[in-house]
Amino acid sequence: MIAMGDAILLTETAQMSKTTQRIRVLLIEDNPDDAIFIEEVLKLQDSYATVDIALVSKLRDGLVWLSRANFDVILLDLSLPDADSTGSVSRVLAQCPLVPIIVLTGLDDRDTALDALKKGAQDYLIKDNISGDLLIRAIRYAVERRRAESRARVKAAVEREDLIFTLANDLRVPHIGAMRAFDLLVMEKLGPLNAEQKNLLSKVKQSSHEVLHMLQNLVHLYRIEENGQKILAAPTDLNHMIEQIIEDWSYLSGENGIKVEVHSELAEPILLDGTSFKKAVSNLIHNGIKFSFPNGIVKVTCLCEGSWLYLTVKDNGKGMSSQDQTKLFQRFWNDNDTMRHSNGSGVGLYVCRQIVEAHGGDITCVSEEGKGTSVTIKMLRADCAG
Repeated sequence: MIAMGDAILLTETAQMSKTTQRIRVLLIEDNPDDAIFIEEVLKLQDSYATVDIALVSKLRDGLVWLSRANFDVILLDLSLPDADSTGSVSRVLAQCPLVPIIVLTGLDDRDTALDALKKGAQDYLIKDNISGDLLIRAIRYAVERRRAESRARVKAAVEREDLIFTLANDLRVPHIGAMRAFDLLVMEKLGPLNAEQKNLLSKVKQSSHEVLHMLQNLVHLYRIEENGQKILAAPTDLNHMIEQIIEDWSYLSGENGIKVEVHSELAEPILLDGTSFKKAVSNLIHNGIKFSFPNGIVKVTCLCEGSWLYLTVKDNGKGMSSQDQTKLFQRFWNDNDTMRHSNGSGVGLYVCRQIVEAHGGDITCVSEEGKGTSVTIKMLRADCAG
């Protein structure tokens, strides 16, 4: 006998069967007779090796159970004491959108059942017509359909990322060539320019550099996801690297009147993967310049404390909320309102984190709305003088 009321009972029925697959079922049903019948049917089935059944009589208890455990399918009565008919389907899907739902209804509730399907249920069964074969067939169909949808989503995501990488990598090459051509033109290597022409070419070069920066982040992201972040450490002059990065972004800082100040305690080269670490620091300095207020100051500091190196980029921009700070280093996250620290693609700081962590370090953010942002890399300073 299954206990009813507010109690939750987990039963396990092991069967000699045609498959070794295990299935987990959440039954939300307030009628004891219907619950007993469904449990007996599941005990006698031979499609699954093991069936785990969790039983609750109220929707609120089912939602609690869904927050604590994973299920393959939910059998949901549409006439629960604490639910508004098909509103229960929406509430369950809001909490667990990927778990298939089979609704259980009476003979006179076909229209309600159809409404439940429109809201996202996989199937419906009329209680008075349920047989063992019909119930198991509905469960198998719902589970396999949802798993097929999941496989299709994964495949589509992989194909999408492959396409993004291919496009980003292919577009990167002509942008590199364009950057070199712009340099020659702006430096008047191919002939003199008037002030208006030079200013226009500088703006086009700036736009091209921003696009190239985004493409390089996307390519780097793809390579990290495919092969992991590989580190080839060598003695690296971090001070010189920072100077090069500031020069790379000088047009952006100059256009907005941003001054970039550097204070470094480093006196000797340290062991780094120069290529990847430059990408991380470039992202930070780019963000600092891009999101500072006009005529502001971006401060880059390298401090040595014991065996630790702290590299901080601090701007005087609008800052961000504490909630945004928790999401800052997530993959493809950006603030849709301000595009703060997103580089337009939402991958820049995610790439930074992957690079820093591959070096055995950590990256953190401190920010206050209206008072700017500081991003700090902390890592062991191998070969650093101290």
